[in-house]
Amino acid sequence: MGFRFRKSINFGPFRINFSKSGIGYSFGGKGFRVTKTAAGKTRTTASIPGTGISYTKETGKKRK
Repeated sequence: MGFRFRKSINFGPFRINFSKSGIGYSFGGKGFRVTKTAAGKTRTTASIPGTGISYTKETGKKRK
C-alpha cells in the first residue's frame, strides 16, 4: 500500500489540486463540474445533487 498526497485550494467555484503527479484544476458547483487533471485529461461530471446519480465523461490522451 502506498501513500498519497493531494492538497486543494478553493476560490469559490474554482478549485486547484496539487498532487504528486502534478497540478489540476476544476470549475463548477453542485450538479455540474469540469475538471482538467494533472495527466492532461478533461473530465465533465453532471449529477443530481442528493441522489447519488451522476454521469461522467472523460476525454483526452493518457500521459505516459
